[in-house]
Amino acid sequence: MASERLPTGRMIRAARALVGLDQAELAREIGVDRRTMMRIEAGIAPPTHPMRLATYRAIRDSLERRGVSFVYPGKSQGEGVTLKKVE
Repeated sequence: MASERLPTGRMIRAARALVGLDQAELAREIGVDRRTMMRIEAGIAPPTHPMRLATYRAIRDSLERRGVSFVYPGKSQGEGVTLKKVE
């Protein structure tokens, strides 16, 4: 795992689309309901509760295993996602 930072809902939605997963597939893989994925991607509430933080980590880790790299905002760039070659 490259980072301990957590992606935003927009980053998760973009990463999921990049690897061709729908909300239900990713939700099933990490053991949450699809409605939970909908709320996370909508960015309704930032993750602060330990269970919610664990869900964000599981999402991030699952997408990173598929080759997604999350690009976090900085002084010279905005947030985004890229896909690297998985060997």
